[in-house]
Amino acid sequence: MTHALYYPTIEFRDVNSLKRALLCWERVFRIVPSTYVPNDCPEVAVAKQEGLVVDLLLDANEKRVAAHQFLDLYHRLDSPDNRLVWPAGLSTETYTRINPEKIDAKLLPLFEQLSQRLTADGFLEVSSELAGGYMFYLANAVAASRSLDLLSDSADYWTVGTFFASAANFTDAVYSETAEAYLATLAVEDLLPRDFDEVPIEKVLRFRAEHDQERVLFQEALKELRQQVSRCNSKQHAQYIVVDFVKHVERARDQYRDSMGFLRKTDINTLLTVGLPVGMGFLSLPTVPAGDPYSALRIGAGLLFGVVSSLASRSLIPKERSVSSYLVSTEAMASGPGYALHRKFEDFIND
Repeated sequence: MTHALYYPTIEFRDVNSLKRALLCWERVFRIVPSTYVPNDCPEVAVAKQEGLVVDLLLDANEKRVAAHQFLDLYHRLDSPDNRLVWPAGLSTETYTRINPEKIDAKLLPLFEQLSQRLTADGFLEVSSELAGGYMFYLANAVAASRSLDLLSDSADYWTVGTFFASAANFTDAVYSETAEAYLATLAVEDLLPRDFDEVPIEKVLRFRAEHDQERVLFQEALKELRQQVSRCNSKQHAQYIVVDFVKHVERARDQYRDSMGFLRKTDINTLLTVGLPVGMGFLSLPTVPAGDPYSALRIGAGLLFGVVSSLASRSLIPKERSVSSYLVSTEAMASGPGYALHRKFEDFIND
């Protein structure tokens, strides 16, 4: 079964995002300090009681890995010998609360030194860029050690999280037609409901129990396609992937979508997007217009493929225990999610 880690917040920003996630993943985990009681709405409380939302306690090694990675970045950014700055998406004058339990002992003195104040309930109030950078490293460390997919319902969070998950392995030229590898998005259209306001959580849970096998088949098909595309360097083999695996994904998607009898088909239009590294072998398919990797490619009736950013080197992409970062979005990106996320990456890296 597949499990997901919701990030970067504890509470779900929108309960409907949780309902959509539970249509795809077996369980949704979140990082909750032992001394903190989440302010959950009744529907989230029901999902938690059923064991589908799980509060996750960090272990020492996860915090240690996140601290090591964050300190490496912090020292690089703080060094007078380079011109690196905090990514624009993390630059703000506002402050964010972070629980000291989430911070490794090695890193805690730095956060205490840089904190604005200690709140009455024991939280450090630090700059949003500091808290944001660390939380993305922490989420990736936890997801990697526990074989979880990363899951967000915000394109902005997904952009920043993917930047860190890819070890900042991007060129200064976000748009490059000559790069050897790219970060791309594989987006599944016409699958998840947009409007969940009138659907109680109990109905979602009953649907899950009745259609468990369809959900598993869809996840397996998507995982297989994702792995095949990421490893492909051959134009000829890419054509086999498109012919064989896309049909598999489409069949699994259609079977799962058609089982959602409690929703009108006009309501099923939310994107499920996963980022993946790809080489020019896959992008050399004759279906790509004019050989431009940034042109939107529809590799199936419900599958969109679009380049987000050029990677500095495919060989630098972390290969062991790599984490898949998903975006479940209701934003207006259905006509070109790759282009929309490309613009977010461009703003994030270059502003």
